[in-house]
Amino acid sequence: MKKLFTLFSAVLVAAAVYAQDLPQPSPKAMVMQTFGLTDVTIEYSRPGVKGREVFGDLVPFDQLWRTGANSATKITVSTDVMIGGKELKAGSYSIFTMPGKDVWKVMFNTNATASTGQYDAANNALEIEVKPMDAPSTERMMFSFRNVTDNTTDVHLNWATTAISFEISADASAQAEKNIKAEIAKVEGAYGVYNSSARYYYDNDKDLEQALAWSKKSVEISAKFWNVYTLSLIQHKMGDTKNALKTAEQSLKLAEEAKYGPYIKMNKENIAAWSAKKK
Repeated sequence: MKKLFTLFSAVLVAAAVYAQDLPQPSPKAMVMQTFGLTDVTIEYSRPGVKGREVFGDLVPFDQLWRTGANSATKITVSTDVMIGGKELKAGSYSIFTMPGKDVWKVMFNTNATASTGQYDAANNALEIEVKPMDAPSTERMMFSFRNVTDNTTDVHLNWATTAISFEISADASAQAEKNIKAEIAKVEGAYGVYNSSARYYYDNDKDLEQALAWSKKSVEISAKFWNVYTLSLIQHKMGDTKNALKTAEQSLKLAEEAKYGPYIKMNKENIAAWSAKKK
């Protein structure tokens, strides 16, 4: 009985030791970047070099790789995007690669939780080829985002002395227009939506006739110093200085009634500048 108890205690101790939290050889990581109206998230594990020859040895050339350790790297894009000139629909994908000495293949697979043994090329939503680059030594594999604009971001993968990169792009302007029209359709009477939509078109040199119509609609619903100010800017940009001055005077009066200094100052500056040019 004593021997049985001793054996049982030993099993419990071993189980406790096995179950305790320990540093992982390839710790989990996640990086996220927003560009324009698109969110990109990459979840992966970070294996270390640990003095080993990585590409061409630990990770053989021309063989399928899960692009990290443990499970395959997962990428999630919140909108439809373009990668390598090809469309990738919004959603989550596993990233598998086939490293080569001169060219890497990068595959985006619809099985977002696939391991190497579960990989099926038939589920690839997108395949691209990229050229590896020499890079400063990176001990732990790392994904990062660089060269972020409203419409693009570059995804970089660095490990050991090798790096690859690919560009992800999405038309933020087209998405913004789509969102604007959707919001207006949902909230027909929301003068704030009309004003912000008009201001977006004004700021980005889009259809000023459409911007003027939205701005007037906003003011018709409820004239505030800020939406009347937007209307004056649009009128002036369209060359209608006479009405722009009248509208600026209206915005100034409303701003003074509200005792809102910034708009008082901006309207006075515009009135002075536009009046001088009119002369």
